[in-house]
Amino acid sequence: MAVFTTSSDRVHVLDVLRGIALLGMFIVHFSDWSSGEGYFADTYKTIVWRLFEERFWAMFGILFGVGFALQFRRAEERGEVFLWKYLRRMAGLAAFGVIAHAVFGFNVLLGYAAWGVPLVLVRNWSIRALIAALVLSAMSWNIYSIARLSYGVATKGEPAVRADGEAAAASNRAFLADNRHAQTSTRYADVFAARWRHMRWFYAQPFSFLPVNTLTLFLLGVLGWRLGVFERPHEHRPLIGALMVFGAASWIVATWIIPDPPATLATPMVRNLIVLRLASGLGLIREMWLAFTYAGLVLLLVARDPLWVRRLAVFGWTGRMALTNYMIQIAILDVLFSNYALGLKIAPLVGLALAIALFLADAALSRWWLMRFSYGPFEWLWRSITYARWQRWQTEAAPSAAQ
Repeated sequence: MAVFTTSSDRVHVLDVLRGIALLGMFIVHFSDWSSGEGYFADTYKTIVWRLFEERFWAMFGILFGVGFALQFRRAEERGEVFLWKYLRRMAGLAAFGVIAHAVFGFNVLLGYAAWGVPLVLVRNWSIRALIAALVLSAMSWNIYSIARLSYGVATKGEPAVRADGEAAAASNRAFLADNRHAQTSTRYADVFAARWRHMRWFYAQPFSFLPVNTLTLFLLGVLGWRLGVFERPHEHRPLIGALMVFGAASWIVATWIIPDPPATLATPMVRNLIVLRLASGLGLIREMWLAFTYAGLVLLLVARDPLWVRRLAVFGWTGRMALTNYMIQIAILDVLFSNYALGLKIAPLVGLALAIALFLADAALSRWWLMRFSYGPFEWLWRSITYARWQRWQTEAAPSAAQ
């Protein structure tokens, strides 16, 4: 059976996975803001870097793709034309993204909004076409890098290309160092101005125009939903298990086997870059695929016993209000650690304790809210933007514990 409830027709395992992703990102953010030396501090930060960094962000991106596919399917079942509503939804997410980046310094949501738009072009593609698009998307940075270097060497020669690359790298390093320093100001006006400059710089970089990360994750989510992995995990245990093994193996290879790239390519540059990219799997082998293992474990638990959705309800409560809780998270982080506000300095293990404590508080607040309202505050506003009218949000009956 699908992991639904008859009251709201929600796929509750998605809420659980979103909540787990939020906790993982919260732990990473607190680790990033912590400081300290010593064996335990260094070991903890290494663990977070190896096991958490990008893994839960990747899970969150995959779940966005699942949500996209689910929304369009339900609209089709209702006989509703959802395209324009979806584009308004992405415009609303872009507004949240600008706030998140310019006000609080976090850059995820605006990229989600931008790369969410091309998804409408592939929503009716076959599984085979989606797989081909996924592979090309994952390889896009490598293809771009090789093509750009080949063109540059052919038109200007290696010495000029090398000089241009070194100058661009130096310029970016100087900008980022200056921008980080500006964001340590005790005046919020200076911090906001620096974050605005960073946002303009960030979305002018080639990686923002390539689908290498965000669209790749979205396509994984769309494929997972189309295959029934999230809706009917009990029917896809072998596939889920295979993805878990691939995710763990990819993480091991990318972490400990693939050599680190040299600071400067030797001559001939194009040949060496091709060899280097091939050795790294052309973007198909990544540390972030460990997210498959994490998500797969939850799906297999639910496939074995659907009651695991209720047992993991603390994550489901936060996952139902993922946008609200994400915005709350980044606001708390900014107030706690920025010099214009509290400017706290904490040890890494203290950061872990605070991350868990604040997540649990988040979960309790989410549960309290969802007993009274159908949507989180930001979800309600986002839904109102989507449908171009204020949505009713007060619930008539308390949701189940799985919610």
